Formats: sequence, C-alpha cells, structure tokens
Amino acid sequence: MKRLNGRLIALLLPLALLLSLNVWAAPEDGSAVLPRSRTYTGQFDDIALDDWYYPYVCASYEYGLFEGRGDSFDPRANITIAELLTLSARLRAAYEGDVIPAAAADEAWYAPYVAYLDAKGLLNHELNDFGASATRAQLAGIFVLSLPEGCYDAANALIVTDAYATGSYITDVGPDTPFQPQILWMYRQGLVDGMDDSGSYWPAEPTTRAEVAAVVTRMVDPTLRLKLSWVITPAWSAAGRTLASLVEAPEEVSTSPAFDDTEAIDNAVRQMLANGEHTLLLQYPYIMDHSGAKALANAFADAIKNYSEQMYNDVICQRYLNSGRVILYFCSADTYLSASRTIDKQYPSMSDSNKDKLIQDLTSDTLERYREETMAKAIEIHDMLWETGQLDKSMSQYDVAKIYFQWLCDHCVYDDAAVNDENSTSHIAYNALVNGLAVCDGYTGAYNLLLKLEGIDCYTQSNDTHIWTVATLDGTTYHIDVTWGDQISFVEWKYFAMDPALSEREHGR
Repeated sequence: MKRLNGRLIALLLPLALLLSLNVWAAPEDGSAVLPRSRTYTGQFDDIALDDWYYPYVCASYEYGLFEGRGDSFDPRANITIAELLTLSARLRAAYEGDVIPAAAADEAWYAPYVAYLDAKGLLNHELNDFGASATRAQLAGIFVLSLPEGCYDAANALIVTDAYATGSYITDVGPDTPFQPQILWMYRQGLVDGMDDSGSYWPAEPTTRAEVAAVVTRMVDPTLRLKLSWVITPAWSAAGRTLASLVEAPEEVSTSPAFDDTEAIDNAVRQMLANGEHTLLLQYPYIMDHSGAKALANAFADAIKNYSEQMYNDVICQRYLNSGRVILYFCSADTYLSASRTIDKQYPSMSDSNKDKLIQDLTSDTLERYREETMAKAIEIHDMLWETGQLDKSMSQYDVAKIYFQWLCDHCVYDDAAVNDENSTSHIAYNALVNGLAVCDGYTGAYNLLLKLEGIDCYTQSNDTHIWTVATLDGTTYHIDVTWGDQISFVEWKYFAMDPALSEREHGR
C-alpha cells in the first residue's frame, strides 16, 4: 500500500474499537461482507480529501470499524498490539455471529478479546506485549487470521510469487523477517502494495491508525482491494545496473598515495568509481611541485585504464601552491579537448582558473551523458542476448565471453580516422556500443563492460600502441583482443581466449 505521506496505519483506542456484531459472511458476488451502517459526513477535522487514506478512513467509519477521537481521527497515531488483537477478535466474532463479553472489573479491557482469539485457535502467544506499539510485521501476523480464507480471492498470487522470487519487489522481507508468510499473504490478497516503487513493506516500522483503516476496509470490501501492476524484471536482466555498481570499493583508501604505489592508487581509483564520482581530493604533507603532479597524474592515468568500461582515459592534476592539497580530475581526452577548444573560442579573455572550472563542468556534463547512454545500450544488448536465448544459465563464462566477442565483432567497425585523433569518441566504449565505431580502447572498454555485466572479472593490458582485455573465465586467466578479432569480413578467433604466452608473442611486451 503506498503511503503518500506516511506508513500503513492502525486502529483505534480500546473504547473506539466499536464494531457491529451482526452476522455476516463472504458473498459470492464479491461485494462487501459487512454492510455499511452509517454515512461519513465530515466528522473528522484532520482528514482531507487529498489524503491518501481519506477513502479508507471514510469506509472504516461507515462500516462501523472505527470511531474518532473527539472531532479527529488521529491518522498518524501508532496502534498497540492489544488494539490490533481487539479489532481482529471483533472482526472474527462478527463473521461467526459471536458476542464477546465486556471485560470484568479486575481484568484488562482487552482480556476478553485475547481470550476469544485463544479459544478459536487464532492467537499467536508470542504477541503478548499488549501495550507495545505494533510493528507492520505484527499487523500482518494478527490480521492474517481475522477472517477465513473464503473471504479472499488471492487475485495477486501469481504476480507476487514471481516478483518476490526474482527479487524485483518486496526486497526488505526475507526468510528471517518476522511473519514473512503472513506479509506475503497480504500482498497476494491485495491488502497492501508496499511503501515505495519496489514494494517495500518496512516490517519493523510501527503501524498507524490510517494504515490499519486501509487494511481492514480492504479485508471486508473486495472492491477496495489493490490490483498489483508491477513490471517484473527477469532474474537475468541487468536493468538498474550502473557503472558504479561494477566496481567493488576497497576497505581502505589512502589520501596521499605515492606515485609509485600502484596498490594504493588502484584503491583510490576504485573508491572513486564505486561512488560514481570523477574527482579525487588528495592531501600530502608537503607542497607538490610540477614534476610531482605530472608523475602523479600519469600514475593515476595508468590505473584508470584498468577500468576502461568507465570511459575515463585522461587525468588532469590541479595542485595548490600554498598547501599539499591536490585535486585529480578524471575525464576522457575527447570530451576534455572538445570542451577546452569550445571555451577558448567563446571566452578568449577569461582567467585560467575560471576557464578550467568551466571546461571541467562542460566535460563532466558531456561525459556523464555518454556514460548513461553507454550503460543503457550495454544493458539493452545484455538483456536481448538473454531474452533470445543466445545466453542461458547452462553456459560457462568462457562460452558467455565468446558470445560477446562475436557480437562486438559483428556490430562494431574499426575507426581508422580516429587512431591519431584524441578528440574522437572512438577511444571510449560509448562510440563502440552506441555508434558501432571504435579503436582499440573503445573496443576494449565496450567488451569489458559487457563482461562485467555478467559478473566476469576483467581488466586491461596495454603496450605503447595497443590495449586489450585480460579476463578470468571459469577460474582461468585469458587474454582477449576483440579489436584484432574484428577482421571486417570475418572473426579471427585466435585472438579470443589466448593464454598469456601466446598474447605476449602476438602483442610483444
């Protein structure tokens, strides 16, 4: 159940739980099983027409399930376990045609209702902290037994089963969640649809009067029940994945890595990528000179090549002249050069500091668009191959990597004009996947992106003029050069899954 402004909510106080005791049963035509005994005419001054719970509060009043608290309904007030048990007992008594006696002078007001449920075998004895605020999980545990199964039609049974099994919805309810079966039952019956777009239930949260009013009126009136229209993502789908999700963040990160400490630099890069960022702020105990800044930028540029699917292939280092602070700005050479030329042409007299900021902003905007479009295209390719059966669960990682090798060779063309043009998008995965045109770093970035969507561990290796993939397939390390594999009229398979020795002979050191 969506909560526009709040969570599912509960019922009344002990004296406000007034319920008609007329005998009633579930009719075959799907109409309400309890007659409306009165009309709501604005009795509650804290209920507005645009409140999500307005129709449920009105219905709960008209069915005789709720009374107000003076002139108010108090929709956001929490409800106790005793109040939920009392309501459950009264619902069942109405259905059975039973009368629950009033509490004796020496017993709690709710004691007769608890005793009634116990006598009917409907009481969970673990719910004995009667004065405690009830959680949403406990709400499900209590109400699942309030009415017999014959009062429901489980209209959402299939979609809930599929959505839950695939992990598409209700992801905050697991095997260890209290009252998990009862919570799922509420979804199947159309009593709730979740608190957000992923159908989350929030089982540990307290429940309130408005939420309970919604659940109870849906229980007694099938016309108020929810019909789920969730779009279930297949288990194999990569929908929702991001470039940041492809990188595992390290446990520790240094804020002042030495330019020759490759592990520390890699950790810093991974932390940045896992956060979806493109800048690193480092702090050294000394003021870095120009040569040091250049060496640092080159070291980070080498490190970012291992993550070519992220489309960063250039690093700009900005150092502070009066402190040890250093900012590394990661970009792609093509977008940075393009932005730089644009700004130089449009603002020739702008100061260098302002110009740098404007260039970085423009570069960031352009590259972020490239990254989003590239990821969307990679997910589209991934899901198409699974949906058409070209990929399936029985395949090894080796076979999966082979399928992607073939696909990229079939759908990308080598861009001879871009070999010496750093201002070309053919150097990043964007052009390979979106426009089907690339050079080696574009091919490799695109291939690594597709492999990582399959959970295949891979990185890049390069020499002075070329770059290719190193992947672990089924526990074995292979070198894969999809650029050289694409021979226009045919696929050269000797460049797929080379052992390191063969790769060294083909590529040189």
